[in-house]
Amino acid sequence: MTSPFLAATVVEPLEPGHYRSRYEAAWYQGRGAYGGVVAGQVLRALEHHLNDAQRAVRSFTVHFCSPAAEGVADLHTRIERAGKFVTHATARVESGGAVVAVATATFGAARGGAPEYMDFVMPEVPAPETIGPVPEDTPMPDFCRFFEYRYCVGSPPYSGGPEAEVGGWLRPRVPTALDTALCVGLMDAYPPSVLSRMDGFRAAASVDFSVQFFQTFPVKGIAPDAHYLRTGRSRHAADGYTEETQRLWTRDGTLLAQCRQLVAVLG
Repeated sequence: MTSPFLAATVVEPLEPGHYRSRYEAAWYQGRGAYGGVVAGQVLRALEHHLNDAQRAVRSFTVHFCSPAAEGVADLHTRIERAGKFVTHATARVESGGAVVAVATATFGAARGGAPEYMDFVMPEVPAPETIGPVPEDTPMPDFCRFFEYRYCVGSPPYSGGPEAEVGGWLRPRVPTALDTALCVGLMDAYPPSVLSRMDGFRAAASVDFSVQFFQTFPVKGIAPDAHYLRTGRSRHAADGYTEETQRLWTRDGTLLAQCRQLVAVLG
């Protein structure tokens, strides 16, 4: 069976630096496709344009400018500079006469002789098989039907929890090999943490996010049906905006990536 996420993030090369893609209503969150699809398409286009397996993506920032409404989108990519080890690239997404997103990415080759350490520790949570998945008929954004959720971090959305924290185990319902685009998609698949403090419905939307990748993809030994732990925590909200830090872990405690996100809380 074809992976729905892979199909949703396919980009078609038209000419150097120009790609075409499509947004489908099945992937909507509110008025447009959720950020994981928008960003996944952009990252696939940038990786194709770079075409250098020795330069892994190290950081990736996307600014979401307008809803990704159903229909065709044009992605324009540009290599801004390619140095001895590092390449900087940018992208611009347009659809229906509107700018949907602008993005930057940094790709870097491995450097010898540099220090290595990892001080992040995965939180202790129940194993995924001990937690029942969220029922498919639970009211959630349209795109959530493509993922299996098992909440075990913080509080569910709209529960009036004591902290702005939300997360748990996550995986695509159709087994899908993990790559950079899916990593970004999984990071953005849980609701913003601010919603866990809300006692009643409020809409929220990503304004921008920046992802730092801590592994080179594909990561060896990860099965297509693997569970991933996605954590999220917000520690500040003001003027209708919140900040949030998210992390994505493998079951054995490997930290795949970290995301810093700006979220707008809508009226």
